[in-house]
Amino acid sequence: MVEVFLISHEDVSESLLRSAELILGNQKNVYTYSLKRGEDIEIFGEKINEKIEELKNEKILILTDMFGGTPSNVIAANLKKYDFKCISGMNLPMLLDALLLRDDDSLEIEQLAEQCLKTGKEGIIDIKKMISEKK
Repeated sequence: MVEVFLISHEDVSESLLRSAELILGNQKNVYTYSLKRGEDIEIFGEKINEKIEELKNEKILILTDMFGGTPSNVIAANLKKYDFKCISGMNLPMLLDALLLRDDDSLEIEQLAEQCLKTGKEGIIDIKKMISEKK
């Protein structure tokens, strides 16, 4: 099973997990970290680093809310030290795919990350344009 980390500003990661669990049911081995207003960035990073260190021998997929933001930057700083996959710009379709596919032993972590990236992009749709094109 792939360990999934959701890392965001404020409560985005917790909200996405709650939404995914509404659809899929309770999930194990999912860890949420949210940088709160006024929180010390060093302490925030240390909490995440401790969990990554604990799970360093497992397959880890990390989803962050926004590239270039502090949560994403904290994770990027760990890419040299630890072996994990990280995707920025998480959304619900991407998370659902990660949770549904993470038990598939035939998928390598790289393939799982690529599928999540593809699903995340495909989940962004201009609904009005799509409807008008179908008419």
